[in-house]
Amino acid sequence: MAASRITTQRGFTIIEIVVTILVSSILAVGIVGYIGDAIEGFAASGNRNKLATNGRVVVDRIAMELHNAVPNSVRVTTAQAGGDQCLEFMPFFGATSYIDAPFTGGGGTEFDAIDFNPELILASPADVHAVIYPINTQGLYDGGSPGPRALVDEIEDTGGADGKVTITLDATHRFSRRSPVQRFYVADEPVSFCVVGQQLFRYQAYDFQSTQCTPSTPACLPTTAPDRQLISQSIDNTGLSAFEIIPGTLRRNAIVSMDFNFTEVGDVVRLKHEVLMRNVP
Repeated sequence: MAASRITTQRGFTIIEIVVTILVSSILAVGIVGYIGDAIEGFAASGNRNKLATNGRVVVDRIAMELHNAVPNSVRVTTAQAGGDQCLEFMPFFGATSYIDAPFTGGGGTEFDAIDFNPELILASPADVHAVIYPINTQGLYDGGSPGPRALVDEIEDTGGADGKVTITLDATHRFSRRSPVQRFYVADEPVSFCVVGQQLFRYQAYDFQSTQCTPSTPACLPTTAPDRQLISQSIDNTGLSAFEIIPGTLRRNAIVSMDFNFTEVGDVVRLKHEVLMRNVP
């Protein structure tokens, strides 16, 4: 008689299934959280990198323009509680030594100067400014005769190879002080960089003002492109001063300090930068 074979089969109990599901769920939640944190960290890193790059472009541009500012032409407004503030300066694009600029009597309408390098010749009306020894910021913006600034009508080379150019002024003018090294600058009208809300604008092609303009000053700074250019957004300078002037001393040059707080989607990048200014006019 053949022996009978009994086969016993076992499955998972309900408790084992529940425990397995529970452990798997815990692992899944951990893995999903880890992946989510990694993705969020990557996105935040990219966003901060974008803010830092944008900020570096902003401070580099302002610094580059400040390096070509007429000495003692930089001024700033008082920072508002929300961070609104303006920086203003007078950019120059040519410099040389004058020969016989008018400093006495009733002044004059023209004078000779050493040739510019590179060459600088401007037809009438040149609509630029001759600046000699601007040691006072207020006097530079006030204008008038005598004073450090005069409107130029024409710059011409009439002598060929004599190494001189003739500067013709728009009107009779007397410069107020002689430069110890006979230096004079050819400069444009002032420009301004202003923080307005969460934006930074650059303003140009407006006239000299004795009192510095802000975007809220009526009929002062331009309100449309191309004379008002948007430079950057995502700025939150609440409680901060975007611009500060540290006056020069006998031992160091003046410094313009910049402080911008860039923020977007909860990420914050704060950039501080200092620009060493030309000290000797």
